[in-house]
Amino acid sequence: MEADILRGQYVDPSDKTTVVEYARRWAAGRAHRPTTTRRVASLIKTHTAATPLGSRRLAAVVPSEVQAWAADRAKVLAPSTLRNLVGLLRSIYAAAVLDRLVGRSPVVRVSLPSAHRDRVVPLTVDQVRALAKAMPARNRAMVITQAGLGLRLGELLALRVQDVDFTACVVRIEWQFAPQSKMRTAPKTPRSRRIVPLPQVVADTLHGHGADYPPADDGTVFTTRFAGPYRHDYYGSLIFGAAVRKAGPPKSITSPRCAP
Repeated sequence: MEADILRGQYVDPSDKTTVVEYARRWAAGRAHRPTTTRRVASLIKTHTAATPLGSRRLAAVVPSEVQAWAADRAKVLAPSTLRNLVGLLRSIYAAAVLDRLVGRSPVVRVSLPSAHRDRVVPLTVDQVRALAKAMPARNRAMVITQAGLGLRLGELLALRVQDVDFTACVVRIEWQFAPQSKMRTAPKTPRSRRIVPLPQVVADTLHGHGADYPPADDGTVFTTRFAGPYRHDYYGSLIFGAAVRKAGPPKSITSPRCAP
């Protein structure tokens, strides 16, 4: 024990910190983006605190328990989400080792189901036009713009008039709206901030949209009838989702990404 203390490797066997207690403490000390903070908190609450593993003493957990926990979570989570969850637990235990609350991490050699991703199939020109036609008049330009510029949903909703350079035929993608937020934030990675070409069909569409539906005071191009920006869930699920069902594109289609 004295040797471990001198080497800085001593672990207090009487410490009763539980997995979920340390997980929350770990999450509170991380400098995460707001969206990541919400996601991490949700994973800890739903898939750690609500499971037997969460109430276990941090230092008492063994690899077989982690494997059993992962197998149980695999029943309710997609393979990619499960991998993120196990990666989160691995990071939590790595921090616990550094804090000398455990001697070693039990999150080792966890067997997980293979994560298969469907091939992304872009919409054809005709499919983009059909989808735009199925949208309410106020939202048709959003389909053409997203398809023509290859924007993520948050980038589309945050697009401003000042981001569009009609003279140079380019668009600066510098902002996004995160889910459940109407506040502009920088994209997640520096590479996401980019300049993309402005196709003529998108330029014409934006001109027509601006004439019919003026931008908001802050320059937001696409606004609701109350002159405010759209939220992810309202536009993506209610408006866009309804148009997809109406237009009836193939099930293999995931999102419009080609310029008409």
